[in-house]
Amino acid sequence: MPLYYDSFKNNPPEGFNGDLNIGGLETFKKSLEKHFFSKVAVRNCSSLKNSVQLAIELDCNLSLVEMLFHFNKGTWGNLRQGKSSFAKLLRQLIKENHVHVDVEEITLFFKDSTIVINKIYDNSIAEQLENIFKQVGKHYVHLSKGLTETPYEIYIPVFEECTYANDTLIQDIEAGNHRKKDYFKYWGLYCDSEEDAVIYDLINSKIEYGDLFMLNH
Repeated sequence: MPLYYDSFKNNPPEGFNGDLNIGGLETFKKSLEKHFFSKVAVRNCSSLKNSVQLAIELDCNLSLVEMLFHFNKGTWGNLRQGKSSFAKLLRQLIKENHVHVDVEEITLFFKDSTIVINKIYDNSIAEQLENIFKQVGKHYVHLSKGLTETPYEIYIPVFEECTYANDTLIQDIEAGNHRKKDYFKYWGLYCDSEEDAVIYDLINSKIEYGDLFMLNH
């Protein structure tokens, strides 16, 4: 759908199922709560019996700048490939179950901002989460318009409007025709000073205006 739509927090997509019967889920949630300083909710957005697509919400009692400070110190998120990294926790969850488990979407609610990250290929979120937060830190001065305004919502990634139908774009993503570099081209931003969403171009480190598409359910 077009980029401009109401907050995920206020309007969760249809089809999300909170009735998860997954072995090891409570341990997974508690580990996330510990490492991300947050309260965690997990939902299933898959309608298939042999597949679980997790939508994870983390309510973090930090501002975006505070999160980046702790992330850079290595004290927030535990994202690196260690004993209890995010990717390792997900692999442990997969081993305990007899269905395919992946993360479809992760939403992080900070005190002054919300970041929504969507899956664009199998295991893409677990694989790229650390890199995404590195880029948030790297581009924060530009994202915040020279430290004058923190975006209250950031959507990762968004895609250029194509000449072919949007459902074809979604099919390409589901078929694995997108790669990790697609996380680091365009993000969607909502700012108090802007009437509509704007586009952040990571390659050129600048804010643009135009029509892009974002993933949703």
